[in-house]
Amino acid sequence: MLKHRQFNYPKIITWLLLLFVMACQTPIQPKEKQTEKLEQTIYYCPMHSDVQQNHPGKCPKPECAGMELVVKEPEEFLKTVLKPVSSSVLAKVCILKPIYKKLPVYVESLGVIDYDNYSKFDISSLYNGRIDKLYIRYNYQPIRKGEVLFEVYNADIVNAEENLLFLLKSANPDKELIAVARQKLKSMQLTQEQINELESTKKIKNSIPVYSKYDGHIHEMLDSKMAQPEMNDYSKSPLISIKEGMYIQSGQALFNVVNANNVVVILKIKANDIGKIHAGEKVSCIVNDDTNMVMQGKIDFVEPLFNSNSKTMNVRVNLNNQLHKHKIGSLVKAKVIADSLETLWVPLSAIVDLGKEKIVWKWEKNYFRAVKVETGIKINQWIEIADGLTENDQIASEAHYLSDSEGFIKINENE
Repeated sequence: MLKHRQFNYPKIITWLLLLFVMACQTPIQPKEKQTEKLEQTIYYCPMHSDVQQNHPGKCPKPECAGMELVVKEPEEFLKTVLKPVSSSVLAKVCILKPIYKKLPVYVESLGVIDYDNYSKFDISSLYNGRIDKLYIRYNYQPIRKGEVLFEVYNADIVNAEENLLFLLKSANPDKELIAVARQKLKSMQLTQEQINELESTKKIKNSIPVYSKYDGHIHEMLDSKMAQPEMNDYSKSPLISIKEGMYIQSGQALFNVVNANNVVVILKIKANDIGKIHAGEKVSCIVNDDTNMVMQGKIDFVEPLFNSNSKTMNVRVNLNNQLHKHKIGSLVKAKVIADSLETLWVPLSAIVDLGKEKIVWKWEKNYFRAVKVETGIKINQWIEIADGLTENDQIASEAHYLSDSEGFIKINENE
């Protein structure tokens, strides 16, 4: 006889109740939310992978200059290899499109601080004669306007002074002769104040003082051979070669007074950056790599010729130096803020430099193909695309991931 299987109904009922309770505690996500999550569009910055959001906007990073975020394309898993790896690559990388926008153009350059030519003044004697007293002892000696620089002995002036005093002391002074004597002293470059002093004191001055008309510091313009040296010779001796007792001629320039309240920066601009530089553009300068020593100025003059020894062009930038913090001969790193350029841009990471040619990896029909491009200037992490791409093309954001360093990338020269 068959035995009937006995079921433990209380135990079965307990298990069924436990499964029912667990099913009730597991939340079932609505179908609408699941669909919304799958269809959510992600906007990201090609230059900064951490900048992502679910709505359109601009990249907050300063180096992107307000670049619009782009839509993140859905990643596709490639299955077959249809092209040779020397000209095409199958890979899973981020894709981006070239961006047409305006970016400010910066030109970096090196230079040196020099004297401003408009702040240089010559000091010369108005008389022939011998230096009787010299008050200038060394180069770079500071002087003030109206200060006596040296005194000159001139026999003709002494004779003219004696003649005027003789006429004034005569019993019957002849006014016409006295007027002629005064005019002769004026023709010898004596001032009216000096003539009045002579008449009031009745004392002949054997030497005539020469005064400075400017504020600044002294540069000797004559060496021991009485020849004019270069003004930019910063290594010359601080002692001057002019001595008391030396003879000089009228109009001969002895010293140069330089006012360092205004200086210039001479920048060396490379040949490929010359077209971006124009007079009046703003320049930011860092002196001797000291970030606390930053100067702001504008381009005053662009020289029209290349330097003979190098393919650079000089650019002059006027700077204010009232506090005399900037020393002549200091090295300067400058950044010229040129006009903005509106063109097609891609990140530098999207370009592969092959030496003579530059390529990008262009996304076509489920694979990446090497395409030759013509590039222009670089600004921060962006490079200009002059030819080879359009705004509608898609390229790999990280081109070096797709490049075989041991192989040669082939491109179609007819494209």
